[in-house]
Amino acid sequence: MKEEIERLNKEAKAIKRQDPARAEELARKAQALAHEIGDRAGLAESLTIIADMCWRTERYAEGMQAAREALALFTELDDLRGKARALNIVGICHEELGEMNKAMLAFQESLKWAEHIGDKKLLASILNNIGTLYKDLADYPTALECLFKGLALCQEISDRYSEAIARCNIGTVYKLNKEYGNALKEYQSALTVFESLNLKKETAITLVNIGNAFGALNDLENAQCSLEKAIQCFQEISSASGAASAKLNLAVVYEKEGEYEQAVQLCAEGLALSEQVANKGLIATVCLNLGRLYSKKQGIKGDERGYSTLEQGSENVAFKQPKTRA
Repeated sequence: MKEEIERLNKEAKAIKRQDPARAEELARKAQALAHEIGDRAGLAESLTIIADMCWRTERYAEGMQAAREALALFTELDDLRGKARALNIVGICHEELGEMNKAMLAFQESLKWAEHIGDKKLLASILNNIGTLYKDLADYPTALECLFKGLALCQEISDRYSEAIARCNIGTVYKLNKEYGNALKEYQSALTVFESLNLKKETAITLVNIGNAFGALNDLENAQCSLEKAIQCFQEISSASGAASAKLNLAVVYEKEGEYEQAVQLCAEGLALSEQVANKGLIATVCLNLGRLYSKKQGIKGDERGYSTLEQGSENVAFKQPKTRA
């Protein structure tokens, strides 16, 4: 029975990026078997995989619960690597839920155990997540410091996927710092790897970032092309929030081109997707963008549904896009 549990967990880990739904299904089978025979190590591993799949599919509260259950088991087993992995996922879930202080504490404890056992791959993942957190806190120098440390580790162990993740996040910091040329260079390097590995989600997120960087440079043709490809990728993996994000960003491009009716249509489609997944942050962002569009171009036909109207010339409301993580 233990051999079957190990097989299921191993197979789940092998396909977690390409087929998260199937990976979770296998991990849950392993979880049931491990619970049945009292295999604590197998149960902890399956719970970690389930937690990993939950955050990858935007079920952060569920992922947090599974990660904490795994953490308790790894602690009982004195499995330091397991503790570091579970804490890393706890940190991700806290960050995505907007609980930044709790996220930092979890990441720092995870980093401590990873450094203790000298696991370079795990260290690179944690450093990437800490760098992303500092980016969210607008501490760009510290973010880059962490991300470049993680990048060096990825290159040292020849981990192409994690290197691409690091480059994508470095690109985002450059973009936020208005260094668009550097941002595009990092994004394009990451995109090449994600496309070669057929990773739709990572490809889509990177395409959104590339589109935004081109948009900031007023290269609207390339911005539109990248964002349309991103929408297609998100739709292929049934990511409603991702597709909504890309549609909102594409609406900004059409707005710059003076195509207000098309921009409003994209926002309306983004709103429907946001409501589908009950993403309050997205819904608020769509409403603000629609209000601004209606104020800039009076007479567009459509149901304004009581959207708040912003002053003309106000800046675009930025959407917090999905992140690339190892």
